[in-house]
Amino acid sequence: MPGKKLFQDPWQARDEYIRVVRDRTLANVTAFLTRHQSHKLNAQERVDALRLLEMQRHALLMYTSCGWFFEELSRPEGVQILRYAARALELAGDVTGVQLEKALIKRLTLAPSNVDFFKNGAEVYRQLVKSAQISLEQVAAQYAITSLFTPYPKEQQVYCYTANQLDYQLQRIGSLTLAVGQLHLTSEITRETGNLVFAVLHLGGWDFHCCIQPFSGRRDYSHLKERLFESLQLASAAQIILAMNQVFRSQSYNLQSLFAEERHRIMRLLTHETLTRLDQLYTQVYRDNYGVLMAFHRDELAVPQELQVAAEVALSHRASLSLRALEQESSDLSIEASQLGLSHLAELEAIAIEAAHLRCQLNLPEAKPTLERMILRSLWQILHNFDPSTLKSNLQRLVRLIDLGQQMNLNLSLAQAQELYFYQLHSGIIPQLLAERDKIGQNSAIASKVKPTVETEHLRLLLQLGQKLAIHVSGLMAEHL
Repeated sequence: MPGKKLFQDPWQARDEYIRVVRDRTLANVTAFLTRHQSHKLNAQERVDALRLLEMQRHALLMYTSCGWFFEELSRPEGVQILRYAARALELAGDVTGVQLEKALIKRLTLAPSNVDFFKNGAEVYRQLVKSAQISLEQVAAQYAITSLFTPYPKEQQVYCYTANQLDYQLQRIGSLTLAVGQLHLTSEITRETGNLVFAVLHLGGWDFHCCIQPFSGRRDYSHLKERLFESLQLASAAQIILAMNQVFRSQSYNLQSLFAEERHRIMRLLTHETLTRLDQLYTQVYRDNYGVLMAFHRDELAVPQELQVAAEVALSHRASLSLRALEQESSDLSIEASQLGLSHLAELEAIAIEAAHLRCQLNLPEAKPTLERMILRSLWQILHNFDPSTLKSNLQRLVRLIDLGQQMNLNLSLAQAQELYFYQLHSGIIPQLLAERDKIGQNSAIASKVKPTVETEHLRLLLQLGQKLAIHVSGLMAEHL
């Protein structure tokens, strides 16, 4: 048993391993191993000790009960416990050299799946479990490709790995970008390390070609860099890829090789550049053909789809930019920001009118939650940071925000704003009304001759806001104002 060679009491070490799971700092790991080791462990033995403990942790996790409650093995719960099992087998193989995966797959063929695509557990394992396993090379590929978009410091955390950048060089020629580097990876879980060399070529758009191999010495690495960057000078993607494949002679990686989160982030970055160009193109088409569009609508003729789509994209883009600017300025309480905010609000109102005239359906998925946040924030500021000098203008702005949602057919949810107002109605507004009435009504003979005070006018405005929020305040207005 490998554990007996490394630990004084393997099972006690296993049970107390939770202390490491909760704190994986090097100092804590070192203290734990010192406490439980059977002798002074060398670097490789320390890695093996941690691998064995992780193997036990995953072996326990693979018995998670939710994995056995459902009728289909390919559900997320079943797949997850198989991933735990796969990791336990992988770690066992790393320590002992015994490969148990084939036996597991053979047994999984006896577990039927209700999904025709999988047929049985063996295919579930191949499709959904094996594809999720991560190697040091894949971590390096993740680092290499994302480094083209995120400049990394010398030391960077990549999920449960610490990446130390020993060398990095990047060059661009036209649409081609080539980066070559040397990377030292350390697992925060098992403390295993890898010294790797990478080269990644971005051909533009969504096309990446990345190669990884172990570092074999400074001389080889220097030669590798020199050859690849010489190939880049030819500005031929085919020549660079050929040189990379000849130098590395290993599996290549692309955008699909990245972890899902980073892959999606880069996809959004790349798509944003394309959409920006398309927005500019559609906006130009809309501007050039605005008169034609108006003529079609004026004469009740069917508008060519291409022109209508251009109008909807252009107006949606303008509205999206103005909406983001409005929210940003609204968070700034300065006078200059307030004035800018009003100009953005006026722009959005104009866009809504323009879209209505052209019968455009604005595509603004962020507009509804954004306006709801702004309405709630504005109402909170009015009620909690009461300022008589700005009350009227702030209320007018808030009403315009509510009306804008109606103009854009956003079907705003004002529930939170209504709750906030209703609470303040009973805790602040009504008590003020009663106090004002008592003050004026102390002398009934002159009460009818007293002009509304400034405070009364403020309360009137606040009650009118309640009507806008669909709160029943008409009785209060009739009784007190």
